[in-house]
Amino acid sequence: MIRRILHALRWRDDGSLPLAMMLALVGTSLSTLMVPVVIRQLRDTAETVNRAKALHAAQAGIDVVVGSIRASAGTLANLRCLPAADPLLGVVGAGLPGRYRVSVRFQDATKTDLACATRSSHLLSVPSYAVITATGSARGDSGEAFDPRASRTLTATYVFRLTNENVEGGLVRFYGGAYCLDAGSGSPAVGTNVTTQPCNTGSARQTFAYTKNLTLQLVSSKTAANPLGMCLDSGANPVSGTLVQFQACGSPTIPYYQRWSINDSSNFQSTASNGTSLGGLCFHARSGSTPGAFVELAPCGGAADNTRTFAPEASVGAGAAGPPYQLVNFKQFGRCVDVTNFDTTLGFLIVWPCKQAPNPLNVGWNQRYSIPATSTGLGSITGQISTYDNTKTYKTYCLTTAQPGAASQFVTVKVCPATTDASTLWTVSYQEKTYGASYVIKDHNGRCLTPTNLDDPKLPASDIFKGSTTVSKLTVAACDGSKLQKWNAPANIEDPSPLKNVGER
Repeated sequence: MIRRILHALRWRDDGSLPLAMMLALVGTSLSTLMVPVVIRQLRDTAETVNRAKALHAAQAGIDVVVGSIRASAGTLANLRCLPAADPLLGVVGAGLPGRYRVSVRFQDATKTDLACATRSSHLLSVPSYAVITATGSARGDSGEAFDPRASRTLTATYVFRLTNENVEGGLVRFYGGAYCLDAGSGSPAVGTNVTTQPCNTGSARQTFAYTKNLTLQLVSSKTAANPLGMCLDSGANPVSGTLVQFQACGSPTIPYYQRWSINDSSNFQSTASNGTSLGGLCFHARSGSTPGAFVELAPCGGAADNTRTFAPEASVGAGAAGPPYQLVNFKQFGRCVDVTNFDTTLGFLIVWPCKQAPNPLNVGWNQRYSIPATSTGLGSITGQISTYDNTKTYKTYCLTTAQPGAASQFVTVKVCPATTDASTLWTVSYQEKTYGASYVIKDHNGRCLTPTNLDDPKLPASDIFKGSTTVSKLTVAACDGSKLQKWNAPANIEDPSPLKNVGER
């Protein structure tokens, strides 16, 4: 019996050995076949990791340039020459692998490339965009050449955060427009006399800003050494014949003899020593509007002429004009809603150089209005916009819209009605949810208060008013959110998101 069992076991052992050998051979063959697959997978994984590192390195290069742009935004020459080396090479650092190569092209608003300031004779334009191209590599050795197979390239456009704030500065023209106030140079010395010279648009020696302090400041005189600039000054206790000179602008207190107000006759009038009343002296070209004539102080009054009557450009600024009594246009920011020549019967209103006074309650009634306002400066409110004639008719006049389809589309004034009249109702918007809907004034038909557009070459002559200066008439038009339709508006940031169009090339 035992023999039979042993014989059976022996027979089974003889069959298992070949099977075991076959399995071993198959396993070895499969292992051999899997080796290149595993190696390939390891290689692909390493390549994927390196590509990710290269992408991060390219992003690091973009971050470096964006940081440089933000740090240099106050210095245009430096900004336009970023990066200092072209291209900029660097390593990621902080123990992380990778290096980058970055180049930058600065462009103006028309997407035209700008030359570096240090490589050109002058600054061509203020940049609006920086087009950044960054190539990253996973390898940290900055001395190695970039292998296109082991690198990745990103492009991005940095959009400069531009504000629509008005930049004050323009010509202070005499009546007739041929002669202007002149400083003699772009940086006059203390005590330099103001003269009259033929107007030269863009000249640094003739570009003035009319500030909220009622000073007339030479724009080019503001420097790092003299950040306040030079202002027109008569000295304390001026008398008739005192010459107007340049002196350092006062700060923090503005002396009364540096504060000037455009009065109802378009004269620049002095401020009394109490600081709150108008003085009795006005600018006057001593020898008439001739080249080099000194500007002196003389008694105010007299007929409009080219020695005492002024027509400052809108870009000079609005001075102290603004809420709560005046309506200053945002685009024509030296212009205010005005009852033409104090005459309520002419059939149109104009947008005239903003009048001034040390006390805004003393501004002429034809620019001084009662304007509906919200308690918070938010949202909108509907009501009448009115002015009181305290010199002739002693009546209250309301701003009145033109009716659709009427022969005239100009805004007028009429005696405020005793009962509600839709034509005298205006919805005044202050800060709304969007800037486009803010700081507009709508009539009952939903049209916006708008000056005629002097920049339109096809503007009919009937839409323009010519007095001592040429200005717009006031009308209503379909609301479009433009600066021409905004009143007493603050500036805003037009593009809050600086980095655009980030993508791989």
